[in-house]
Amino acid sequence: MAIRFKRVQRLCDPTNKEAGKKVYPVISYQYDTSATLDEFAKEISSTSGVSEGETISVLKDFRTLLRKTLLSGRSVNIKGLGYFFLAAQSKGTEKAEDFTVSDISGLRVCFRANSDIRLFTGTSTRSDGLKFKDLDHINDSSIIDGGAGEGEETPNPDGGSGDNGEAPDPAA
Repeated sequence: MAIRFKRVQRLCDPTNKEAGKKVYPVISYQYDTSATLDEFAKEISSTSGVSEGETISVLKDFRTLLRKTLLSGRSVNIKGLGYFFLAAQSKGTEKAEDFTVSDISGLRVCFRANSDIRLFTGTSTRSDGLKFKDLDHINDSSIIDGGAGEGEETPNPDGGSGDNGEAPDPAA
């Protein structure tokens, strides 16, 4: 399987317009359509012996309970999947005493994948059989095996090491 990417040029430091630019890879998803809840339910039901309707119901109930639990102020750790948690958005203030609740502009649901599903760059992509396909050179039909080619960078989606099987609890 090939992981498709395009090259984009971005500032090295987004807060400094004078900073130089570098080229980074951006993953391009096949067909530009996301997998759906119905597709997941169909696949799970075909391998588990549970009906498609029951699977959809359970997944929808999970979604509802996840939202309710996050809004009650708790993070959610699903063993083998990862951590869900909330992050607040704001523009920030110069001084802590100037910051008020009205400065919070929104909430984001964040997810930290468990090592069971997390993808790493480097040697593990080769052993997983992953390849990178450069969409900017699609006619070259060249596929870069398992890592960055010359002059290309691949981000580390892990963001760090710490591989003990579970994602660290960001709320701790």
